[in-house]
Amino acid sequence: MTATAQTSETRTSETTPPPANGRPFRVMFVHAPDPVYSDTQTYGAIFMPVWAYTLAAHIPDDMGVEILLHDTRVQGKTNIAEADLYLFSGINQDAAFMNKVRAELKVRFPAARSMVGGPVAWSFDQAGMLEQLKDFDHVFVGDAEASIAGLIDDVRGAQPMEHILKAPGRFEIAQSKPMHRGLMDTTIGRYYGAVIEVSRGCPFLCEFCDIRIMDDNNRPHNKSADLIVEELDHLCEMGVSQILFACDNFIGEPRWAEMVIDKILAWKERTGHTPSLYTWLTINLHNHPELMAKMRRAGFDMLFIGIESFSKNSLLETAKVQNSATELTQVVREIQSRGFIVVGGLIFGFDSDDEDCFDITLKGLTEAALLSGDPSLLTALPGTPLYRRMKLSKRLRDVRFGLGGYKYQTNIQYLLPRRRMIDGYKHFVDVFTDGEYQYNRLKAFFDLQAEGHHVPIEGQGFGNTGLFLKMVFKNWRALLQLSKRMLRFAMKPQRVYYAFKGFFMAFSRRKDVPNWFGYFQFWLFAWTNAALKYLNLSDADFDIESVPEDFDIAGILPSDYGTTAAEPIPAGKIKAQLRATTAQLESVIERKKTAAAG
Repeated sequence: MTATAQTSETRTSETTPPPANGRPFRVMFVHAPDPVYSDTQTYGAIFMPVWAYTLAAHIPDDMGVEILLHDTRVQGKTNIAEADLYLFSGINQDAAFMNKVRAELKVRFPAARSMVGGPVAWSFDQAGMLEQLKDFDHVFVGDAEASIAGLIDDVRGAQPMEHILKAPGRFEIAQSKPMHRGLMDTTIGRYYGAVIEVSRGCPFLCEFCDIRIMDDNNRPHNKSADLIVEELDHLCEMGVSQILFACDNFIGEPRWAEMVIDKILAWKERTGHTPSLYTWLTINLHNHPELMAKMRRAGFDMLFIGIESFSKNSLLETAKVQNSATELTQVVREIQSRGFIVVGGLIFGFDSDDEDCFDITLKGLTEAALLSGDPSLLTALPGTPLYRRMKLSKRLRDVRFGLGGYKYQTNIQYLLPRRRMIDGYKHFVDVFTDGEYQYNRLKAFFDLQAEGHHVPIEGQGFGNTGLFLKMVFKNWRALLQLSKRMLRFAMKPQRVYYAFKGFFMAFSRRKDVPNWFGYFQFWLFAWTNAALKYLNLSDADFDIESVPEDFDIAGILPSDYGTTAAEPIPAGKIKAQLRATTAQLESVIERKKTAAAG
């Protein structure tokens, strides 16, 4: 076994008997995201659990193990088949629901073993909260690709195993194997397109981001370009036409990204396949115009970019240097002028945010011509400099990592008063879902295509109505979400009016923008998502707090903040982030003190 024990508590596998009736040892991957969180993020557009397909690929065929996948979003949580080992993975918000599913399995199949890993295990380990996963027989912290075969052997052989196990080091993604073909071939039809993990790691140092603090993760770890193309080829031969390239930052190493794109272009020329591609990357893409042009020709039509804020002060606070060093709205426009849809990640709750942050964001979305952009509330993720700062300033809230029924829950105390945060967010929602506001964003996007460097592509585009409906009618929960979407959107005739107006405006641009209908579909998809998510938003949807009235504003920058960093990152890079954050927080302190005195 390649994993190393980290605790003295040993849990044996003596309760795991040989499988009955001569069947092979059965391993069940269980994907069980919290329904509250999952439904408010996807609204029926269910993406495949790539972790299961990736990890299953590293179980050798000659082990004689039967490998299955159960996704509670599609199959429910009450009818999970019998297995000898259940493997779970998820994010922090999923912990409570995974525990619930695990408890039910324990009642039904008391002899089976369970193990949980992935981001939730790593994050809880960082926060000293692994106790929340104590009901699982084993918790695995770290990359499991190199360990999975040994772990299965130990469970199957009833070997004593520690409760908490850790990988001996990072798995080098360049050694990845093709995703498990058996699982893929039998389950891919459940999902909206497919996902390929292509890279891990990011060279930037945003204060709130936990990517930076994983071992050796402040640099890109890239999958072979040949393997990526092999995965693309298999998926397209299966009829998949929408594919997400999952990564921390696709252009963390631009030369590698361009090599991948060149391979895809050659593959497209050879096969005639035209999938729509989507990935996550950083705003500095605008520094690579040739790469942008190639990405369009390769089939990339949608990009997720962490915008975070249209306030330069807030960007400086989190050391988002790649954003703060640019004229943000202009750069986003430049990227989109080539035909990309930029999905903007947005955050409210920075210490630099004033009461006008909500209106600044609304204005920025329109000026940047963004078709999509859905905000979240700033949260301190365990292990990050932000988490350390909030802990030192005694601003961490004692909340469990889970939604608990709340749509908006965070673990920090904000500087803005709670009432103003809630009212500001509601104001944002009211304007954001308004028909006229949405129409103006769509018009701005089409105006941009006419004046920019638009490159048409042949893919079907994300938000494609036909492909979405094809998946929806295979899943009653997705069908229910669609019914809610249509009903609740139509409850306001003003929205219906502007939806039709948007269609005819887009149709009128068809000569200049050949992909007009794809853009219209995505805009309507994103708008109806927002209308569904924010319907009847109330105070009860928020679990947030602000600092007490007697809070000393100087406390936002604890004196020992800069001396307690212990990340496995070059010291010079850590100091650069600390300098940027410290300078901006000092400015916030001075500004707040001046306002209080005046």
